[in-house]
Amino acid sequence: MKSMSSRARILCIELATNPQASLHADLEKRGYYVSLLSSDRTAQEEITSHALQIVVVNALLTPSRGEEICRALRSRGVDRPILLLLPQGIKASSHVQADMVLVKPFTIRKVVNRIEKLIAEPATHILQVGDIQLNCRTRLVQHGEGPPQKLTPTQARLLETLMRHPGQVLTRQFLMKQVWETDYMGDTRTLDVHIRWVREKIELNPSEPIYLTTKRRVGYRFAVPDTDDEAEKR
Repeated sequence: MKSMSSRARILCIELATNPQASLHADLEKRGYYVSLLSSDRTAQEEITSHALQIVVVNALLTPSRGEEICRALRSRGVDRPILLLLPQGIKASSHVQADMVLVKPFTIRKVVNRIEKLIAEPATHILQVGDIQLNCRTRLVQHGEGPPQKLTPTQARLLETLMRHPGQVLTRQFLMKQVWETDYMGDTRTLDVHIRWVREKIELNPSEPIYLTTKRRVGYRFAVPDTDDEAEKR
């Protein structure tokens, strides 16, 4: 049994108060420090001031707001793992901005296990390729010492997919499947437009990209400029 001092510090967001649906008391009984909020508005301030490690969004009584709250947390710059709790019969979308989703029925022990797992997992949400760094949780991308740029969810998924395959040419079909979850290839202008938008956020000269380059009639590649140059010389 872990001591109370070694337990996690949790931000629990419960949009509706009901003793039967609340997890606040159950988590505190297990030795956690729990900060309770009824909205996302002051979440970042609460996390910073109390060194909170994880966010639990309890949407058991307000399932329609669950994903909305997760999106709001990320848009407010919350860079902590998020556990979303949903009632039975509710399915989260494939692009839910939570690190893990639990759907009723589940026990408090299962919630605790998921909390401990999320805290113990290494931080794989920060991607770095050359001078480009992407925070997949907050959707902030930064080029060198420049200011962070905010990406839309689709732009972030596109850039994440490219950065997880550095140096590889990814076909249009692969990107459409990964980002838009479709096999339809009748019109890929949406992909081209999003590529342009991403270039505007990461390239010094989007018209002459050096990180995100085009492979004609095939797809796109994300790589460190020196890697590109060496590949072209071979």
